[in-house]
Amino acid sequence: MAAFGADQRVPRPAPSWWTNAPYRWKLVALCTALNLVETGVVMGLGPGSRPDLAPQASAIAPFGVFSDLRWVSVYNNSWVALAGELAGVLVIRGAVTALSIALAWPANLRRPSVGKLMRRSLFATAMAAVLLSPSVTLLFGLAALPVSWLFLAAVPAALFVAFIIHPAAVSGDWWQRLVAPRAVGCVALSFLVLSLEGAAIDAAPSALWPVVVALGGLFNAWSWVTLVRSVADRRPVRHAVPVAAIAALALVSTVVAGTVIGFGQARKAEARALQARTTGPAEPAYGLSVLVVSGYGSTWSGAQAHPVPGSYAEERFSYRGLDSQGMPRPYDSSDTAKPLAELDRMLVEQVTALAARTGGPVDVVAESEGALVAKTALLADPVTAVQTLVLASPLQDPGRVWYPTIGDQDWGVGTNEAMRLISDVLDGVSPINLSPDNPLFASIDDQAPDLENAMACPITGIRQFALLPLADATVSPADEPLPFPSVVLAAFHGGLIESPSGARIISRVLANRPVGDNRLLVLADEAISYAASAWQVPALEPLDFPRASRGGGYGDCSQLAAELRSAMFPHLSTTGVR
Repeated sequence: MAAFGADQRVPRPAPSWWTNAPYRWKLVALCTALNLVETGVVMGLGPGSRPDLAPQASAIAPFGVFSDLRWVSVYNNSWVALAGELAGVLVIRGAVTALSIALAWPANLRRPSVGKLMRRSLFATAMAAVLLSPSVTLLFGLAALPVSWLFLAAVPAALFVAFIIHPAAVSGDWWQRLVAPRAVGCVALSFLVLSLEGAAIDAAPSALWPVVVALGGLFNAWSWVTLVRSVADRRPVRHAVPVAAIAALALVSTVVAGTVIGFGQARKAEARALQARTTGPAEPAYGLSVLVVSGYGSTWSGAQAHPVPGSYAEERFSYRGLDSQGMPRPYDSSDTAKPLAELDRMLVEQVTALAARTGGPVDVVAESEGALVAKTALLADPVTAVQTLVLASPLQDPGRVWYPTIGDQDWGVGTNEAMRLISDVLDGVSPINLSPDNPLFASIDDQAPDLENAMACPITGIRQFALLPLADATVSPADEPLPFPSVVLAAFHGGLIESPSGARIISRVLANRPVGDNRLLVLADEAISYAASAWQVPALEPLDFPRASRGGGYGDCSQLAAELRSAMFPHLSTTGVR
C-alpha cells in the first residue's frame, strides 16, 4: 500500500495546529461532544458515578478502544449482549477514529479516501481490542480484588501497546517502519493528560465536570492533529522490515519476563524476611498477645515467628484452623483460598481462644487478604478482647464489579471467562489466582457490594491503624481516605509486616507511641490515587448487583456491619449477641 511521500505535499508556510487543515473546528466540536455525551450518560447512572473515563471518549487511538473495552468488561450480562457490544465498539469506534483522522489530516497532504480510512480504522480498532484485552481483564480483576500488582502489570502493558500500534489507522505501511518520535511523544503526553483529567474529575465538584471534559476534548483534538501529521508526513519506506511485529514480540517477551521476575523476586524477598524472623532465637513469650495474620498465598510451617520487634507473645493466624488443644495448625498456600465467611469465623475463634489462654487483651496485625479477613470479621462480630487492629496493605474497596458463576447470565459473564484464561496463563507465576473458581474470589464476589466500603468503617471499641504501601495508591480511592490514622511507606503491596520499616512502625503503634509521617509520601500517594482513577474499570452501580435488593453497599457502617454479620455469622442475632 502506498505511503505518503514528499511528492504529495503542497508548498505552504508552516501552519499552526489550528490552521493546519480546513476542518479543525469540526474536530474540536466532535471531540468535545463525545466527551460531554459520555459525561451525561455516566452522571445519569447514579449519584455516586464519576465520569473518570469520559475524557478518553475522543482520545487518540488506541486510548478510546481501551476505554470502551473497560466499559464492556463490566456491563455485559450475556454472551449475546457481549457480542453486540464488541461489534458496536468495532463499528462505532472505527467510524469515530476514521472521522477524527479525516478532520485532522494536514492541509498540505493528499487525504486518503473515506473508504480507505474506514478500513484502516476498523482494522486498527480490532487489533487494539485483541492486544488490550489482557490488560482490561487484569483491571477487572483489580476491581474485584484491589491489589496493585495487577495495575502495575496491566497499565504499562497497555501503554506499550499504544506506543506500537498508534499509527495503524493512519498509515498503510505503519507495520514496516519505525514509529515517529513525535508521535510517540504525543501518545505519552496524552496518557499523562488523560491521567490528570481523571484526577481533576475526582477532585472537582460535579458542576465542573463538563468544563474538565470539554477542555479534554480540546486537547484530544490537538492530539489527533499532532499524531496524524507525525505519522502521515513521512517519506516512503525503502526497506520493508516487520518493525511492528518485532516490537510486539519484544513487548510480549518483556511483559512476561518482567512479570515472572517481579513476582519471583517479591516472593523471594518475603521468604528471606520470614526466614530471618523464624530461624533466630525465640523471644520470650510475655507481654501483650499479638495475632499476626499473613496474606494470600502465604505459608506457615508452625515454627515460632516474631515479625514485630518487642516483648510480645506473637501467634500466627492459621488458615487451616486450630488443633484439639486450641493451637494454630501449620498451613500451606492453598489454605488461604477459602471463602471469606469461613476465614472470618476461624479468625474470631482463634482470637477468642488466644484471649482465653493468655487472660489478657489481643492485638491483631493483618496484611492484604489477612487485613480483609480481620476487618470484616471484627466489623461483623467485634470481639471485646481485641483492642488494636493494624492493617498492612489493606484491600480498599474490593467487590466493585460482579461476575456470575459458570452458566449464569448476568453482568460480567464474558469477563468471567477471560479471568479464568488469564489465571491459567499466569498460574505458578502470579501470587494472585484470578480465576473466578477461586473460593476466596467467589466469596468476595458474592458479598459485593457489601465489602466495597468495609475497610473505611470504624469498629466499636477497637483502635485501628493502617500501613499503606505507595504502590497501592494506584488502586486506592483518593476521594475516600481512611477515617483512622495511617502511614504511607515507599513499598510494594505485601511484605510490610516482615520489612524493617513496617515492623518498627507496627511496634510503635502497638505500644501506643506516636508514629511520624512523611508528608511527601502522603502527597505522592494522593496524587497517584487521583491520577490512577482514569485507568481503572468503572464500578458497577450498587443497584445493578444481583443482590441489590438486600441493601448492601450503599448504607452507613452500622447497616454494613449488620449485612456482614448476617452473611458471615448467621448464628448471631442482628444485635451481635452470641
